[in-house]
Amino acid sequence: MPFTQLFTHWTYQLFAPGTLLRRKYEAFKSLLAQDAIALELIADLEEVFYGKTLADRQRAVWMTQQLSEAVSIMAGKLVEMNPTRYMDLPEYFRKIDFYVRMGMELEEPEVGPPYILSLEEAALFPRLAGGKAYNLGRAKIEGGAPVPLGFVVTANAYNYFLDFNGLTDEIESRLRQMVVGDRDLLVRLTAEMQELIMAAEVPEEIARGIRFGVSEIIEGDDLIAVRSSALAEDGEISFAGQYASELNVQPNDVLEAYKRVLAGKNCPRAVAYRISNGLTDSQTAMAVLVIPMVDADTAGVAYSRDPDCRGANAIGVYGVRGLGNELVDGSISPDKATLTREETPKLNVDCTPDTGGLPSEETLARLGSIAMQLERALGCPQDIEWAEDVTGELFILQSRPLQSEREEAYENQEPLGVKPLVDGLERASTGAGCGEIYFASTGERIARIPEGAVVVTKTLQPSLLTFISRMNGVISDTGSRASHFASVARESGVPVVVGKVDYPFEPGQLVTVDGTNGAVFDGCVEAIMTRAREGEQISQRVVEQYSKVAPLAVKLNLTDPQAEDFTPAGCKSLHDVVRFCHEKSVNEMFSVMDKRGRGMLRAKRLKTNLPLVMYVLDLGDGFFENAAEGKTVSPQDIKSRPMWALWYGLSDDRVRWPERLTHMDWEEFDKVSAGIFSFDSRLLASYGLVSDNYLHLMIRFGYHFSVVDSVCGPDAGANYINFRFKGGGAGFDQRLLRLEFIRRVLERYGFETRTRGDMIDAKFARQGENETRRLLVRLGYLMAVTRLMDMRMENEAQVAQEVERFIVDAENRDVR
Repeated sequence: MPFTQLFTHWTYQLFAPGTLLRRKYEAFKSLLAQDAIALELIADLEEVFYGKTLADRQRAVWMTQQLSEAVSIMAGKLVEMNPTRYMDLPEYFRKIDFYVRMGMELEEPEVGPPYILSLEEAALFPRLAGGKAYNLGRAKIEGGAPVPLGFVVTANAYNYFLDFNGLTDEIESRLRQMVVGDRDLLVRLTAEMQELIMAAEVPEEIARGIRFGVSEIIEGDDLIAVRSSALAEDGEISFAGQYASELNVQPNDVLEAYKRVLAGKNCPRAVAYRISNGLTDSQTAMAVLVIPMVDADTAGVAYSRDPDCRGANAIGVYGVRGLGNELVDGSISPDKATLTREETPKLNVDCTPDTGGLPSEETLARLGSIAMQLERALGCPQDIEWAEDVTGELFILQSRPLQSEREEAYENQEPLGVKPLVDGLERASTGAGCGEIYFASTGERIARIPEGAVVVTKTLQPSLLTFISRMNGVISDTGSRASHFASVARESGVPVVVGKVDYPFEPGQLVTVDGTNGAVFDGCVEAIMTRAREGEQISQRVVEQYSKVAPLAVKLNLTDPQAEDFTPAGCKSLHDVVRFCHEKSVNEMFSVMDKRGRGMLRAKRLKTNLPLVMYVLDLGDGFFENAAEGKTVSPQDIKSRPMWALWYGLSDDRVRWPERLTHMDWEEFDKVSAGIFSFDSRLLASYGLVSDNYLHLMIRFGYHFSVVDSVCGPDAGANYINFRFKGGGAGFDQRLLRLEFIRRVLERYGFETRTRGDMIDAKFARQGENETRRLLVRLGYLMAVTRLMDMRMENEAQVAQEVERFIVDAENRDVR
């Protein structure tokens, strides 16, 4: 703590206590403003950290930085209010903040070369080549698969592209706003990012390498394919159908196609998918795979492990005539061949009813052998993209881990005693889900898919992927297990069935989709529900990425202000510091004045019909302008919201005040006056500090005193009422009976109370302005009613009667 700050504080305390009061209040106001900001940020961060809101990691980083700034200001303002008591708080804050910042720090992207890799080199450098190119390179080298020539524009090249064009900050500024649940915002921000990329220039170092690479893999004017190969693509998370591939590209158009693939990284469904799987933008940096186009006669996908018509493990080959893009985008239903999982796979005729869109049986057998070979080489079942050109040459264009069904998809189920509405449908994604029928017939309808719906659609189109987390099941006319949508549905555990459905479903009809058996049932059939989908299913990665930082940022450990560890040293999180600062700042204001009213020299005497001696100091906007002159003010001059509300109750005309008895500090008068002080002496008076939304009032009634400290304004989070009552002129037992009366009344109104001897402390906080004002009125009325109550209290039965009488009177008072 700088000595100058301590010296300034002590100087004001000794020579200018009035200035110190104002400075303390200004610090308090600033602290409360930051408290409101901090609590909003904590609430938002909790939603993100625990997966209730799916937002980009950049947004979480930005919100954490905002929280850190708010908490830093709060700690500084509390020290300003009382430097000697809280001088060590900033050091504890800085220690917590350091670990929070470390936990939220994002990896700096690599922008240096290499920018171009051969397909063989891609198999050695997954962090440069991205998932698709890395897998394809391994399929060629380790699996011996017939892979076309090709090269990769690395993820480093993407990072350099952004840096060269000054786009890094532009992209990050939009990612800070990115929330998956806000579709319109998501669409706008991703469109802006794509426009930025398409308007940018490919650096010459990269452009030169791309042009040279194209000349090496094609002859003349042959066409090329420019395909996505993001870092996290085609691995544990498939990203199936999320990114764009540019097919049939003219060699001279390769740079524009390259930019389109880069821009496709930021399409709405890809960004939503990435965030939903707990990945950062840099973890999905876009490498790009360039290969020659295959003049396909037939094309499709092969699953090295796929259920056959009897449910046994087999090899599934799905195919169509021509290019396979219509198969994977779900717009057509392919033909399927089933092969045995033997060393030399054989066609299973019983499970292969139609092979019109497939290559010859010899080629199918070779595909089966390649599938088994890649499964062994790459260590897990494979999802393989293949094409056979018009000359009969077979190519493997992609190989990635096959997305397996969730465990619950294989649970054995007892025979059902209920008949399905529809059965015999293809099982594109197994499992089961129950929900209300929703027809997603248009893009507008897709955007409005409600939570927990069973979606009925014509095709398994990629635009559905953005909203898959809302779905409990899907019924589609066309599509297959080989579609991108089905692949992501299997990851997400959403059952999908495909086929012509003659049953006339009604919107809102409750059904169960049984993806394991290819059927749809009326109502929720518990016997086939393999899981209960209550709300959004969150990837564990979303929560895990914040698992270390959440306890340091948003967890609240300091819950009891009376506990021994409610200290700066007891703060273990930013949330703890916020809690500590708020509690202690309110306590500082609660004890802002001593009994002698130090610092109140410029206070004005309150003119009132009540027999009170009271001086009030305006801290700012507490009086109307016409009260600026003179040494006195009237209640009508009071502008302060909390003061006016309290005074409204205190001056209730049903309360009878003794005309000849001035209420002041009789105990102090007995000690020091010897009859020489006048009744309006400042030494014996009551005092108030007011602003537009703040009140601190120390009021003396004979041998007891009350303190009211309150903020009452439009910000509910900052509002509170603190009340203390102590002493009395009657015997101790009678004083305790009055205290019990006060406690019961306050608790009926929702105050938290704590009693010690003949003193009670009560708190009420974080309610709206109207409710806070209403309770201040009740509190003022309570203070007026109880000022001499101890003199007539005799037993607890009387206390109970007085409580009920007070509540009735307070709630039925005439509005003046």
